[in-house]
Amino acid sequence: MNAFGKCNGGGRRSSARETAPLIAVFSTLARSHDAVLVDISQTGARLSGDDLPQLGEDFILTVEGVRAVGSVVWAVDGQCGVVFDGPLPATDVESVRRKVSRFAGLTPRMKAAFDDWTAGFAR
Repeated sequence: MNAFGKCNGGGRRSSARETAPLIAVFSTLARSHDAVLVDISQTGARLSGDDLPQLGEDFILTVEGVRAVGSVVWAVDGQCGVVFDGPLPATDVESVRRKVSRFAGLTPRMKAAFDDWTAGFAR
């Protein structure tokens, strides 16, 4: 699977992207649902899942305690691209980056199960 944006350059996004297979929650006015955060930058993200927000839909994205308001700019085959209303602080992107490196090799579902176990939700 290619990273977010054009693999040969020429894309419009100038922010560095961090590959981030983590569980994310998006909340619209009508619903909340989880998705897999495929990658993230200061200006946007790519989500994967089966019930993603629609093209042009605004929502709040929450992942690992980081929240961003954004909207869907493209949607194809169970993935969508999100542009944030404003750039994320570098510290937020670094926080996600640390989580990615801590759980490298685990699937997003395994990582979520680990979080539940350490928080005492699962036994």
